[in-house]
Amino acid sequence: MSKTKYFPNLCLAIKQRWILKAQKELKVVTICNKLVLLICFIFFSTTYVNAQKGFFIKFSLGPGYTTEYSNINGSGFAIATKNHAVGWGITDKFAVQIGEFGGLIKQKVGEYNYINLDAFGLGFSYRTPIDIKISFLGAYSKVSFAEKWSQAFGDDGGNGYGINMSIDKEWFIAKRWGIRLGPQVFWLKTKETDYKFFNVSLNGSVVFYLTPVR
Repeated sequence: MSKTKYFPNLCLAIKQRWILKAQKELKVVTICNKLVLLICFIFFSTTYVNAQKGFFIKFSLGPGYTTEYSNINGSGFAIATKNHAVGWGITDKFAVQIGEFGGLIKQKVGEYNYINLDAFGLGFSYRTPIDIKISFLGAYSKVSFAEKWSQAFGDDGGNGYGINMSIDKEWFIAKRWGIRLGPQVFWLKTKETDYKFFNVSLNGSVVFYLTPVR
């Protein structure tokens, strides 16, 4: 190939390479800009909403770990913990609620293999500006023992009282629906049998609001 043909072809190849490189960089910048805009949209759309005011129902389940540190003095895996609630938002930030919490624990106690914890009580919740819900409950509690998980409401282990606290981040997915994820801790104590349980769990929740949140 002659030099007169070689140099124009080389220049053309270099030019095409620079054009392709510029197109790739522009594409990356465009994708990054779109991601930033999407994140901003999600942040602002989930932060400035009218949530919690009025009637709501929460269904909450998740795995956990429970310790009894009095009579049994041992720990077990909580196959399923619950933290359900029915409430009324007095304002956009504060709500009163009736709650049910507890769990099914896989733990050997004599001839029993499972412990079931149940508590029903009253409490309140507070919503922060970034849609984190902090809830507290004081409750009446009940402990049961069973050989099989399907017989969790077995022999009576005593009644007492308990307290519950949960911290959940909430995302609104529809006009009246939200989902939450966060930790739950609760403590139960029986009176006559003197059992003391402490539970830590990670719960996912689905919440229905009668008043639209968007």
